[in-house]
Amino acid sequence: MSSSLPDLPHSIDAEQQLLGAVLLSTDALDAVENIVTADDFYEPVHRFLFAQFIKGKTEGRRITLGLAQAMLTDEVKSTDIGGLTVSQYLARMAAEATTTVNAPDFARVILECADRRRLLDVSASLAAAAKSSDSAPATLATDCIEQLDAVAARYSAGHVAPVSAAVASERSVERMQSAMANTGGITGVTTGIRLLDEQLNGWQRGNFIILAGRPGMGKSGLIISSARQSAERGTSALLFSLEMTAEDVTDRMLADAVYRSRAPIPYSHIGRGRLTDVQADRVRAAQKHFRQLSIRIDPQGGLSAAQIAARARKHKHLLERQGRSLDLVIVDHLHIMRASNRYAGNRVAEVTEISSALKSLAKELNAPVVALAQLSRQVENRDDKRPTIADLRDSGSLEQDADAILFVYREGYYLQQTAGDDASERLAQVRRKVEVHIAKHRGGPTGRIDLFFDVASNALRTEPPYDLTERGHG
Repeated sequence: MSSSLPDLPHSIDAEQQLLGAVLLSTDALDAVENIVTADDFYEPVHRFLFAQFIKGKTEGRRITLGLAQAMLTDEVKSTDIGGLTVSQYLARMAAEATTTVNAPDFARVILECADRRRLLDVSASLAAAAKSSDSAPATLATDCIEQLDAVAARYSAGHVAPVSAAVASERSVERMQSAMANTGGITGVTTGIRLLDEQLNGWQRGNFIILAGRPGMGKSGLIISSARQSAERGTSALLFSLEMTAEDVTDRMLADAVYRSRAPIPYSHIGRGRLTDVQADRVRAAQKHFRQLSIRIDPQGGLSAAQIAARARKHKHLLERQGRSLDLVIVDHLHIMRASNRYAGNRVAEVTEISSALKSLAKELNAPVVALAQLSRQVENRDDKRPTIADLRDSGSLEQDADAILFVYREGYYLQQTAGDDASERLAQVRRKVEVHIAKHRGGPTGRIDLFFDVASNALRTEPPYDLTERGHG
């Protein structure tokens, strides 16, 4: 064995046992190729051998001792391993291997040792770089977070492991039976909005959903109201507000919660304190009720996909310790997330990277991830400004990655900018209406629904509310 290797976490015995198991049966390689890679092996000769085994399998060849010996390069053949040639060393591993059943266990030991070495490498690199003034602390921290997240992700995605058709079909039948027993209900996480629930069957766990619109259309308002109304029904949400402060978000939630058609309170008035004593009492009463809502707001701007994933995992674990589940993750919004340096300057590739990461996160957390997205300015150049999938800005793979794509459109926004009696008459009809167009829905129908939306109060409802209690208050 190589004596020049540093003393780092490793298990030569696990590596030998795994390679021996593969020499005994190709089934062992099938069982471990999704767990461990050649780079995870500590001993260079083992690393070379495993890479050759994977190559042989890819080429459709059956791994045997004879084939393994034939695949050795001249350089490797001349390597001395404790007085043995590599060919002799292979024969010994094959002869001493006792089982293939434990191959996945050996693979996990190898992976854990490799990840411990990676953690040490990150810490050593950080210590060295921190002593230098070449890089800003924020840059160093971000680079380390991305590297550490790659390790953490491998241990957080157990629920997305491959399953047989038999097991998957059993789950399908169980889901079907549950849905049949829940007549008139939904199988997903409630959106809080009846018409949306009916069309989408709720936000589906493991799904990546895009909610897109031009500025001023109300996409942030819609998802904030949806999150509040969903939490009223017992769900737990995590909202990454990359643009607004936490107080800006809760101003909207409070105005929505206290909304009365005859006595609305604009959320801007809450932030500025432009309230009567009666209005202030209504807001304070609503705020006390918010103590029961399981909504966490993370207002840190400029987060990367890796940072969002790490924070979401941490919150999920916290909720699970409390006996709850993470039911909804919201990112407002996708286009201001910070991309890694891998595709610097290539905006389409950056958005593709972010989109793929959020889709993977939805599966890993087994929670719906709703990401808000901007649309191209080309929308403004058309007479009909209702958006289409082609309008997704810097789309990359957004259309392919998303399980559902919803567009938000307010005709009233554009009519307010148009002069004329005809525009004024139409504006009176649509001023408090928002259209939600479900343009893609992998799990069900598409189509358009109209909702009541008082933009100033961030109040979103299925039907226009009418409050008898407010009659006479003006």
